[in-house]
Amino acid sequence: MSPRRGVFLFILLMTVLGGTVLFAALRLRGPAAPSGSGTLLVFDLPSELEEGDFPMRSLFDFGRRDPYLVHEIVAGLDRAARDRDVRGLVLHVDQLDWGWAKAFEIRDAIQRFHDAGKPVYASIVDGGELEYLVASCADVIAMPPTAVLQLDGLTESAMFLKGALDKLQVSPNYAQAGMYKSAVEQYTRGGMSPPAREAMNALLETQYGLLVDSLATARGFEPKDVKQLLDAGPYTADDAKSSGLVDTLLYDAEVDSLALDDQTEDVATTTFASYLEHHPRPHGGSRIALITASGTIMPGKSRDVPGQEAVMGSETMIEALREARTKSAIKAVVLRIDSPGGSVQASDDIWREVKRLSDEKPLIVSMSDLAASGGYYIAAPARRIVAQPATLTGSIGVFGGKLNVLGLFQKLGVNVETLSRGKHAGMMSPYRDFTPEERTLYQQQIDTSYRLFLKRVVDGRGLTLEEADSVAQGRVWSGADAWELGLVDTLGGLETALSIACADAGLGRADRVSIETLPKVDHHWYEGLFQDLFDTNDSSDSRAAARVLLSPVMKAWLTASRMQSGMMFALMPWSIEFH
Repeated sequence: MSPRRGVFLFILLMTVLGGTVLFAALRLRGPAAPSGSGTLLVFDLPSELEEGDFPMRSLFDFGRRDPYLVHEIVAGLDRAARDRDVRGLVLHVDQLDWGWAKAFEIRDAIQRFHDAGKPVYASIVDGGELEYLVASCADVIAMPPTAVLQLDGLTESAMFLKGALDKLQVSPNYAQAGMYKSAVEQYTRGGMSPPAREAMNALLETQYGLLVDSLATARGFEPKDVKQLLDAGPYTADDAKSSGLVDTLLYDAEVDSLALDDQTEDVATTTFASYLEHHPRPHGGSRIALITASGTIMPGKSRDVPGQEAVMGSETMIEALREARTKSAIKAVVLRIDSPGGSVQASDDIWREVKRLSDEKPLIVSMSDLAASGGYYIAAPARRIVAQPATLTGSIGVFGGKLNVLGLFQKLGVNVETLSRGKHAGMMSPYRDFTPEERTLYQQQIDTSYRLFLKRVVDGRGLTLEEADSVAQGRVWSGADAWELGLVDTLGGLETALSIACADAGLGRADRVSIETLPKVDHHWYEGLFQDLFDTNDSSDSRAAARVLLSPVMKAWLTASRMQSGMMFALMPWSIEFH
C-alpha cells in the first residue's frame, strides 16, 4: 500500500469512528418520549427537504433525526392527526428551499391535521410566497413585529451563455429532438426561442393560478383580492396584519406560549422530530414498498457528494426494484420520483426493471417536484401515475452534445495536440467541432433516442404515436396540465398514491399494512467519491461551465491516479441526456 493511500484510509477510519462515537453520544442525549395525556407538537420546518437518504449525508448528519424526508413528515403528520394525545401543532417557518410540489405535499398533510379538528399555529419569521403557502392553512398566522413578508408574485429567469462563450472562443455543438427541448439554448442562443417562452409562460401562469386559488381558499379571500394583495407586496409586519394576511404580531417563541394558553387542559410540548422518533411507522403485516427515485439519473450507485446535486444511480435503483419484486411480503409498490432526468442508458435500464415490477405487482408512481424527461421515462410503465398540480413533468425529448474549448485553451496559452485513427475517432472530442457528416450522425442518434422515448410513452400510457408526439416535443408540463393531457392519472400526493397501492393490492382498512422504504442506504459511499468529484461524463447543465475550464486538469489527475493503482479507463466528455 502506498503512503498516500494509507494516509487516506487512516483519515477515513478516524472519520467513521468519530461519527460512530458522536452518534452514540447524541442518541444517549436524545429527548425522552413525550409523557402525559396531552401533547402539543412544535415543528421547526427544515430549510431543505429531501425525498430519500444518501450515504454521504447520513454519515455527516451524525445521528441527527430532524425529519428532512418528505415521506417521514407526511406520515408523521397523518399519524399525529389520528393520535388522541396530540392536541395541536405549532409551525415555525423560516426561509424554505423547497420545490412547489413538496410545499403543496406538506401543506396538504398540515391541512389534514387541521381537518381532524386540531388547531394549527404558524410563525413566519422570514419568507415569501412558498413559506406563506405552507403556513396559510393554520388557524393563526403570526409574524415578529420587525419581519417582512416578501409576498409579491412569482418570477422565473433563464440565463444565456452564448455571448460569453463567443468571447471565450468556446463553440457549442448540440443537437436536440423536440421543438420545446430548450436546455441547449443557454449555450446556443442569446435569448429565449418562441417555443421556450411559450412553455415557460404557461408554467408560470399555472403556478400563479395554483398559488392564488390556494391562498384564497385558506384565508377566505376572493381570487381577485389575492391578486391585488400580491401586486401590493411586499409587506411590513404591520401592513401584513392590517391586510388580513397574518392574524397577530408575536415573536417566534411567543407563538408556542399562545398555543399553550389556548389549550383547555395542561399539555406538554414536544418537537416533531422527537414525536417521529418515538412513534415510528408500524411494522409487520402486509407491506407496501416506498421506493425513492431522487436525483439526476446516472449509471452506477446512488450518491450525494457535497457541492453537487444528488445522483440516482441505475444500479441502486435496479437493486431496489428487484427486491420489491421478489419479496413475497411486499404486495404493492409506490415509486416516488423527484428527478430532472439524466443518462439515456441509465434511464432505460431503470425503465426495464420498473416494467418487470409493474407486470407482477401493483406499481403506482408518485411525482414530487420533478418527474421530467428521464424522470417521466421511468414512470411510464406504472399502472397509475399520481402528481401534484405543481409538479413539473413531461419534457419528453432528448438533447446532447459537447462544447469545443480549443479556442479558449489557445487564448490561455494552452496547446492541445491530438493523434487519432479512424474517420470519426475525434467526434466527441472537446477540442474540435463536429464535421457536417458527424453532426448528421449525432442528430440521428438523438432522433433514435427520441423515438424510443415515444415508444415507451405509447406502450405505458396507451396513447397512439401521434398523441404521444403531440404532448412530447420536449415540453415541460405542470402536473395539472399533464392530467388534462393524459400523461398523469390522478392529482394528489403520497397519501393518494399509497391509498391506490393498497386498494390495487386488495388491502383494506382492517388489514395491517406497513411501509418498507427502499433503497437501503449504502455506506460504502467513499468508493466512488473521487470519481464523482472529477467525473467529466456527467453532462448536467449546472456544472458545464466549470467543467469547460477544469475537465482536462481533472482527467489528467484522475488518469494518473488510476494508473498508479493498476487501472486505466477513458471518459467520454459529454453524452446524450434526457433533461
